Amino acid sequence: MFLINVLQGATGLVEALSDDYLTTVPKKASIAWICNHSRNTQLALLQGFIDIALTYERDQEALTAAEGWSITAGCAFHDHFCVAGPASDPADLRSATSVEDAFLRIARSSSLFHSRADASATMWKERSIWARCDLSPWEDKTAAEWYKTSLKSPSEALTSADAAGAYLLTDRSTLLRQTALRTIHNTTVFFEPTRPDDILMNSCYALVPSSLPEERAAEVSRFLAYLFSERGQDIIATFGVEELGGFGADFHEMDVGRR
Repeated sequence: MFLINVLQGATGLVEALSDDYLTTVPKKASIAWICNHSRNTQLALLQGFIDIALTYERDQEALTAAEGWSITAGCAFHDHFCVAGPASDPADLRSATSVEDAFLRIARSSSLFHSRADASATMWKERSIWARCDLSPWEDKTAAEWYKTSLKSPSEALTSADAAGAYLLTDRSTLLRQTALRTIHNTTVFFEPTRPDDILMNSCYALVPSSLPEERAAEVSRFLAYLFSERGQDIIATFGVEELGGFGADFHEMDVGRR
């Protein structure tokens, strides 16, 4: 069985789920994790390269369902985005009243901001926040001095921003993972979600093809049943609690949309 996800594969959560699931099946089996962004993941699902997609973009998931080639099985777990940056806080985000106000303060002060221009869910989320501010710095030549783009991975983007003293939008799981690994030292969090429908929520949903050969469909159904079961959700809830200071438990604290 082939499964794609970028964030939680990198943190080790997908491996933990897969390893535990494989102990429950009667015959020898394997699960391959492939790292990719949400939209590329959906294309891989369309082309039949994978059996399960774990994605983060509700509008794109709805589009593929409307086109008839994928089925959204349900919410697997919750992560969320953070507005983070240097503890010195040159844009004074500590005084900001909202995420939008924070982004406006960064732009008005021309404070260094790092962005992943890689078509990831993080990029689209960040750009949606800028749009709420009526700004598009990735298209503004006058913003080039403070708005820096790259194709770095989530962890690389975070460590690079930490070293440069830049603000960025990052996901909490990557932040906690890199904190535990001690690769970042100067970054603090200024905004996180305060309610289930917060713009910074980053819930992960499982998608499957609308049509699969009978044997593969049975395997996928068994894994999804495990993923949404109490056993699977317990793996998610407790993942990294000792190593990462409560990383897994964060997925459960906003219990919205789960099956």
